[in-house]
Amino acid sequence: MSVKSISSWKFNRFLPTRNHLGTVIGKEVKWYADDPENSIGTIAFSKEERGWNYAILRRDWMGDFQVCNLKTNFRNSRTASVDCVLAMKKAEKSGQRTLSEITDG
Repeated sequence: MSVKSISSWKFNRFLPTRNHLGTVIGKEVKWYADDPENSIGTIAFSKEERGWNYAILRRDWMGDFQVCNLKTNFRNSRTASVDCVLAMKKAEKSGQRTLSEITDG
């Protein structure tokens, strides 16, 4: 599976109009999607924590995106980006479920 960079517009198109992802992880600066667009990820900087963070979201059984992985406090954006892309690839291979699927199921 390959992961590609996407625009913020395309990333936000996948989410509900009033999502609060930015308030959780900080100001988003990079966005990713896998080829079938079943997983998306974003890199953000948090001024409060003074660190780089990422969130990975996967489609649930209804086709909506839910957070499946959230990591914080990387020293730089490059390290956060590399870890995010590797985590997206690993989640796809393992069939990792979203947090809502884990708590509901």
